[in-house]
Amino acid sequence: MGSPAAPTDLPPTELPPLGDPEALYVIDVSSFVFRAYHALPPLSSSRGEPTHAVRGFTSMLLKLLDDRDPQWLAAALEGEGSFRRERYPAYKANRDAPPEDLGQQVARVHQVLDAFGIPRLRHPSYEADDVIATLVRLARDRGLKVVIVSADKDLLQLVGPDVCMLDTMRDRIFGVAETWEKFGVGPGQVRDLLALMGDSSDNVPGVPSVGQKTAAKLLAAHGSMEGIYAELDGIKGRVKTKLAEHRDQAELSQALVTLREDAAVTLDDTKIGGGDPAALRALFTELE
Repeated sequence: MGSPAAPTDLPPTELPPLGDPEALYVIDVSSFVFRAYHALPPLSSSRGEPTHAVRGFTSMLLKLLDDRDPQWLAAALEGEGSFRRERYPAYKANRDAPPEDLGQQVARVHQVLDAFGIPRLRHPSYEADDVIATLVRLARDRGLKVVIVSADKDLLQLVGPDVCMLDTMRDRIFGVAETWEKFGVGPGQVRDLLALMGDSSDNVPGVPSVGQKTAAKLLAAHGSMEGIYAELDGIKGRVKTKLAEHRDQAELSQALVTLREDAAVTLDDTKIGGGDPAALRALFTELE
């Protein structure tokens, strides 16, 4: 059974009202620190401490606080290990070690978050995406809306009528309509799309010769990756051969891109504090 065709009447996604007490904002910290590090020219204090990633992240944070006035806000961080790497040692193994000056700035970003009274949430062996997925599940159970502050395409599998993604650097909002526009599939199929096409940045193998357009067509016809393999005999040509030859790889990829929803966090961890003006003043003075 195929999936429904792309809807044509979905309105553009809008953010919750300013200061909405029923909206949770979750910041994907690593995503924004990394982007700020590479987007801004190098800056440093008079003591030689690198500061450009901290400045970029702090600018994003101030804009979010000023523009949205979130009542529930948390910062999702990467764990020290990864269950994905335990299952597949090559996962993200193609990435270079982070620059030393980036690590220095991450520590400063954590200080900025603490001074603003924004909770930092992490799970030892999970990635930030899994922490975010868990918070989305908990928020949905309580009837809260969620705004994921990120630009990570993997997180679009969490999008729905009550969940959107906000890319503050490009001032773009991704909801259900925008996910269809970007990928040609609905949010519920993003996981399988990513599993089939793979992801070179994370070293997720996918199925050779199956790119985004082919994966979207397969999912439109068969609904899910499980549906594709259940109806494999009806698929023609080279794509069928590749799917058959690399089924184990496809299923591994699906496991790697599936977000966990059982991180050890609670919604009580997301209530923003009042911040510490004295600590902020001292920190910003030190960072010049």
